[in-house]
Amino acid sequence: MELSNPFCHTMAILLAVLLVAAAATTEADGALCDKSDKAALLAVKSALGNPPALSVWNSSTPCCSWDGVSCDAITGRVTELTVFALNISAPVPAAIANLTKLQILNLAYNQLYGPIPSFLGPRALPDLTFLRLDGNRLSGAIPPTATVFNLLLEGNLLTGTLPSTFGAAAFGEVGVAGNQLSGDASMLFGAKKKLNALRLSRNRFAFDLGSVELPEGLDILVIDHNMTNY
Repeated sequence: MELSNPFCHTMAILLAVLLVAAAATTEADGALCDKSDKAALLAVKSALGNPPALSVWNSSTPCCSWDGVSCDAITGRVTELTVFALNISAPVPAAIANLTKLQILNLAYNQLYGPIPSFLGPRALPDLTFLRLDGNRLSGAIPPTATVFNLLLEGNLLTGTLPSTFGAAAFGEVGVAGNQLSGDASMLFGAKKKLNALRLSRNRFAFDLGSVELPEGLDILVIDHNMTNY
């Protein structure tokens, strides 16, 4: 009777396991990028004028491997989108609203123009905690929905007053310096607020700083070049 070689038998089993694992990995990689998020990102790219720097964003590759895109490792949903300093001149793309699991959005230092869309906030994007739009040419009023924990809007052309919704919002950082904002910004202050950094300089805010309580954890406060009473 012919006896099988135990070593060969073990190697055959090991090879089969490796092939199954490789197939599973390939399948997972292919499924990693959520289809609806990929379609939204391609729409974002189109709305931004298909800049050469985003040429890797194409239908033949998983979107989670694209520059500036990060995804949840389990669900494949897009959690972070960064299009930074590409000199893009366009409005903020409406398709971003379809990235419903987005946590971080950074579109800073481009030439984006027009208003800040109302969907850029936790009402439409419930997981959004970081919004960076500084260094653009965005204009108009800040929408009341923009109550994102870290809100960076410095160096734009924003006008009007701060939304009343900002008074009850839980901010960690607010940067609106270098705009044309006016009115009372004292709603952002309060001893129990979570605010760590507040930049209001180079606007037209007018309020009495002596009448407010500074947040206990406030490390950065920049309010120069306003109409504020110290």
